[in-house]
Amino acid sequence: MKFRHILILAAAFFALSCDQVLDKAPLNIISEDKVWNDAVLINAYIDRVYGEMDFLVRDGSGFEEVDPTSGLADEGRQGRNWHPLFFRWKAGLLDKDGGLLELWPYETIRKTNEFLEKIVSTNAVPEETKKQLSARIRYARALIYFNMVKRYGGIPVITRAQQIDDSYEELFVKRNKEAEVYDFILSEMDGIVADLPTSYPAAEIGYPTKYAALALKSRAAMFAASIATWGKVEIDGLVGVPAADAQRFWQASYDASKQIIESKAFSLYNKLPDNKSENFRQLFLDENNSEVIFSKQLTGVNVGSNYDLFMSPFQFCPGWGGSNTSVYLEMVESFENVDGTPGTLDKALATSKPWNLTELFAKKDPRFFATIYFEGDMWKGEAIENWGGIITPAGAKITSGFYEGRSAQGRSFSAGGYAGGQMTGFNVKKYLDDKLIPVDQGKTSVDFIVFRYGEILLNFAEAAFELNKPAEALDAINQLRSRAGIKTLATATRENIRHERKVELAFENHRWWDLRRWRIAEDAITRKFTGIYTFYDVTTGKFKIELNPDAVAGTPSSFQAKHYYLPITPGRIANNPNLGPENPGY
Repeated sequence: MKFRHILILAAAFFALSCDQVLDKAPLNIISEDKVWNDAVLINAYIDRVYGEMDFLVRDGSGFEEVDPTSGLADEGRQGRNWHPLFFRWKAGLLDKDGGLLELWPYETIRKTNEFLEKIVSTNAVPEETKKQLSARIRYARALIYFNMVKRYGGIPVITRAQQIDDSYEELFVKRNKEAEVYDFILSEMDGIVADLPTSYPAAEIGYPTKYAALALKSRAAMFAASIATWGKVEIDGLVGVPAADAQRFWQASYDASKQIIESKAFSLYNKLPDNKSENFRQLFLDENNSEVIFSKQLTGVNVGSNYDLFMSPFQFCPGWGGSNTSVYLEMVESFENVDGTPGTLDKALATSKPWNLTELFAKKDPRFFATIYFEGDMWKGEAIENWGGIITPAGAKITSGFYEGRSAQGRSFSAGGYAGGQMTGFNVKKYLDDKLIPVDQGKTSVDFIVFRYGEILLNFAEAAFELNKPAEALDAINQLRSRAGIKTLATATRENIRHERKVELAFENHRWWDLRRWRIAEDAITRKFTGIYTFYDVTTGKFKIELNPDAVAGTPSSFQAKHYYLPITPGRIANNPNLGPENPGY
């Protein structure tokens, strides 16, 4: 099985791409006895659980999850008003009643618990197979709990399928302390790692391996350790992890990461060592490569996403979508030069004359060119044209209509104002498939990597540093810098470890959560961000750059202390009073 083989037909209907399943009724109208006495249906039950899991916002209707210090998703000039998290908070879309990034999937958790109870008595599969199937379900349940605890702190850890006639205490479960939830996740990974294989045959890629279990332990323990180190305990431990637990959680993350490293089962992707930028770009397109530990499998048919539709340059999209996520200049500057010097843009030089932007950024970390596209960058054999205006030979600036047959807005929408890419001058390239035809709804087929070896090296580096092992931390981050083609570091510091994590994992659904677990989001997010405008210069065929000092268009970003946790919400507490008290600040 691969996730790409799942057809989610409706909330209660699904089937595997397998002749044995297609002639069977949907699970919701199949008798319970039949499900648990049929090996194919047992596996289909597991696939349904995984099909219900959220891995990234890109699974949805187009809003792309973007680190608020890296870029913003917004096509406000078209009236869509797709803003990142802090804008939605400012607009009241995350308040005491909840909002963006909510996740409360206890229906799916109940399915996992029911599976673990029913699989015990079935004779449809051998005992050894039962262990592996149970391990797959326990992995899914633990991953769900991790995605919840990093949002809400303490939540109820429920490990049995509740029944309508259960007692009040069994039905209206209290929240576990945050540290207890993390301990549960780690203990579950310890409990299943021996029952999961090291790899699968091609037809089964997409299920978790023992290394996926270790990767989840590495990440979850790092989160718990971070909160113990930099957070604070409130409401009697329902949120926060005691400082006394920091050492053991750092050690758990370090140990799990080291097991993966020492297994030699994975290596940094390096198929194109002579082209560092293209090598890094292909890491995300060459599916199931040497660096991939666990990924969500996509086909672009029935199991796909809208990622390419919303993120590709405007001119390659079918009349809508495209260039959805603009990248701040501050993120661009985070990519150092290959010699290790800061990548800060020389603004006086940049605005002094027209530029070929590839030449302007020529000295940057090759990962920059694999992660971000910009004016004049090549895509599908053509130059990207998202400029915001034309400079005539007489020096006049035209920002609407046409000049000598050339659109003043490049080849993007011309509904007035600057194009989507012109909000900052930069857009996200990582994960985009330049061979995808057509670029349309649900057509993205590139797998989303949930865990990769590069992250494990960064987790290891962070844990090693906090455990006073700076030499080991330095070696880990220098492996990544060497692969990238950038000067290695002489010493490891907390700052440069975090910086390396920012650029290596940019737009992979990490940075936003990192800011929260380090408890630095208030300073990192509450500020203005900048960009550039580009104008096509007819005389030189290059681009005149102007600075955009306020890329958020007068809406200052804001992060408050209460936002380190999402609210449980009054509605949920009304349904189950034992979920109270509410998280601080709501």
